[in-house]
Amino acid sequence: MKILLIRHGEPDYEHDCLTEKGHVQAEKLAERLMREYRIDKVYASPMGRAQETAKHYVGHSAQDIETREWLREFQVHIKDCVKDEKVVVWDIYPKNWTDNALLFDKDNFGNAPELAGSEMYARYREAAEGLDALLSENGLVREGGIYRREGDTDKTIALFCHFGISCVMAARLMGISPMVTLNGFSAEPTAIATLCTDDRFGENVNFRLHGWGDITHLGSGEFSGINYK
Repeated sequence: MKILLIRHGEPDYEHDCLTEKGHVQAEKLAERLMREYRIDKVYASPMGRAQETAKHYVGHSAQDIETREWLREFQVHIKDCVKDEKVVVWDIYPKNWTDNALLFDKDNFGNAPELAGSEMYARYREAAEGLDALLSENGLVREGGIYRREGDTDKTIALFCHFGISCVMAARLMGISPMVTLNGFSAEPTAIATLCTDDRFGENVNFRLHGWGDITHLGSGEFSGINYK
């Protein structure tokens, strides 16, 4: 199975939609997806900017969009214990989170003092359970830290969503703490992340990351500038 985690185009956050530039990016993305992939299922966040990005693709492919509420942006605020203030989970100061080994623990990161009183772990569980249910519908059943194949899993599924939730899903699939991906990965508008099952070992499979943050469809001009703001 191949999973494509796709960030929306340049957003107008105030109105939860795409900017004019974002629509151009989304169309370039759609054209690439039609050229290079055979996508079997299309899922999307309920948020406007993700829906609009997905609609550019299905406008070409004539597929249906399956909306999943748990794919909405992972906009969680946690405590920066050194600064003593709340910050969005991917903006904690590097020195302040890299010194805490508990945040690197995939099973126990929820017990870190930084996460006390936040919805971080609850949102992570919601996303993890939503992802596992989606994969089960497509023939991969979670068993411990791996997935067991049931039936035909030779398919490609695309999830049109957001940076934060993509980081959380990648962490779930690769068996690492989401704090690592949320604070160590980056993704520009319409970036594609590709994760594939390693099928060499029979019915039990794990996922491998084959690419992250791919925006080659935007070329090297005005639509592809790296922006960390």
